[in-house]
Amino acid sequence: MGTAGFLGVLSFHDGWDVGKVLKYGLLALRHRGETHWVSVLTNSGLAAKKLDEVGDIDVNGWAGIACSTTDDSLFRVVKCGDVDVAYCYEGQGISEGEVCDIVLNGRAIEKSLTLLALTSNGRLVGYRSVDGRRTLALGAYGFDLAYISNETAAINAVGGAVRTFIRPGSVIDISRYVVRETRVVNHVENPRLCPLELIYLSRADSEVNGYSVYAFRKALARRLATRLRGKTARDVDIVIGVPDTGILYALKVGEALGKPVELALMNIERRRSALIDEATMRQATVHLKITPVVKELRGKRVLLIDDSLLSGLTIKEVSQVLRHRAGVKEVHVGIASPRITKSCPYGVTMPPTEMLLTRVFHIDEELIKVLEVDSITWVSIDDLVNAAREAGIMEELCLECFLR
Repeated sequence: MGTAGFLGVLSFHDGWDVGKVLKYGLLALRHRGETHWVSVLTNSGLAAKKLDEVGDIDVNGWAGIACSTTDDSLFRVVKCGDVDVAYCYEGQGISEGEVCDIVLNGRAIEKSLTLLALTSNGRLVGYRSVDGRRTLALGAYGFDLAYISNETAAINAVGGAVRTFIRPGSVIDISRYVVRETRVVNHVENPRLCPLELIYLSRADSEVNGYSVYAFRKALARRLATRLRGKTARDVDIVIGVPDTGILYALKVGEALGKPVELALMNIERRRSALIDEATMRQATVHLKITPVVKELRGKRVLLIDDSLLSGLTIKEVSQVLRHRAGVKEVHVGIASPRITKSCPYGVTMPPTEMLLTRVFHIDEELIKVLEVDSITWVSIDDLVNAAREAGIMEELCLECFLR
């Protein structure tokens, strides 16, 4: 189980090479995983390939799927009777039999996930589980191409337009002759949207169930600014964000507080450190994404904004870089999520519960010492819910990872 980003494309007419479409779609999904896969359907059958680099797609076909994953197990090619099925999924672990049941029989399973599959008999299939925690979008390029993705930004990146969002408990089945959505569960009880998609997993230019991720993050940043207003805000000279996701929050916090925002941490490695499991690789990635602009920082009191705090590695490394390489006087921290105290049981990639810093250290005074910062401020669960309402999100949010 784990986090992944995927894009599927099927051409309704001859003459399309979907390999090039998948290449650019995959570039828009790199933030969701470090391992990249592609599978295409040609007149000779189904072909699959693991990529060393996103630009290595050199396969041609009239339908295909591309996937960026945090774990190799999230992409597979299996045999379902006489049909070969290449699939990628995000969420809780799934067996080959369950994949075949979804793809061939259109049946729901009792797990939280979204799935994208390509079959050797020319079908592109998407599935969104009944709990509704994850999003799945259907898009098109005119009357030529159909798209399925769990990130609308990927559909937009390849020139497509989002047509609709797949309902929880539904299967979307596309062939060259028909596009059909089947509601495999007619009654959905209290679906809950994953707030981590809104806080940091999705790109800011994506939509989740039709809701703007950007608008949500602006609303959440304003609530963080309200928490910071007072002594912390008075004690800082500039606001900076941890690349990449923390930058939007920093811009909006600085705007609300009337403090200058500096893009003083340069990112030369576009990886999402929160989605990397191995500690040494995660630490190296953090260092590559936080090269400081020393002359803008030296001697300043800094308000450092990030989207979330899991193991605390990023904030601690950034604090040390700011103090020892850039020579800042103080480091105050603002986190644009509530305290994450429990590893997600529904498949979002993160450290195990016992490695989450807020699980080990329950009070902020302890965290401040461990992280080597001067203060730390969080948004509350109420702030999170109210930001969602301000952004027009009326659906309930899953709060499992914020509750002890």
